[in-house]
Amino acid sequence: MENTSTSIQSQYSAALVAAIGELQNVAKTASNPYFKSKYAPLEAIVDATRPVLLKHGLAITQAPLFMEGMAGVETTIIHEAGHSTTTTLLLPLKDQSPQGVGGAITYARRYSLAAVCGLATEDDLDGNEHLPVKKEETRPSVARAMDKSPTARATAVVTATWRGVLPSQAKVAAQSKEGSARVWTLYCIEFNDNGKLIEAFTFDEKLFKQATQYGTDGILTDAGVCPNKKDPSKWELVSITPSEA
Repeated sequence: MENTSTSIQSQYSAALVAAIGELQNVAKTASNPYFKSKYAPLEAIVDATRPVLLKHGLAITQAPLFMEGMAGVETTIIHEAGHSTTTTLLLPLKDQSPQGVGGAITYARRYSLAAVCGLATEDDLDGNEHLPVKKEETRPSVARAMDKSPTARATAVVTATWRGVLPSQAKVAAQSKEGSARVWTLYCIEFNDNGKLIEAFTFDEKLFKQATQYGTDGILTDAGVCPNKKDPSKWELVSITPSEA
């Protein structure tokens, strides 16, 4: 004879299978403008699942949780015969304000309820929703100006010379965006002028390589510069030669 515990578990399993078999995905009527996705709101999921669950002797309770800086819910499926199962979902918090905690708990309730009922209630983002949002690259103002007007550039003329400066760092500051009409690379050369760091930009790869080599060899240089025409607050590197001093 089947023992009482096994019988109760069997009733629970049969009821849950029957209920899930009747449940249907809930319409995604809410929008998340941040991720440009749609989802079914919590109240819609509750309204759609509760009658079907009750029909089969099932109920779901969700208890809020707050633990070690995370918030979420403990979701329990209960059968009228006495058997139950519990799952826990905790989410990291952006902030621990009442609004931040409440938002995390609401999200956890919605996500957990849909999951235990076997429902798909959100757009599939391949997990990207939970990854840190990648901030757009901080582009120098010279590069932003080139993005807007990627036309051929006039030859620059030296208006000042930094004498006896050592190239301390040479790097790529920005590049043309994919699909741009004109392909370019903006280089940034940082010079050490007796302990003071100053920088100049150039689109000339040859100047970039020269500065890199002089810096590697520890050679002091005379750097011919001028204000950049697209952003006069920035210096443009026009020439670089070993210092005569």
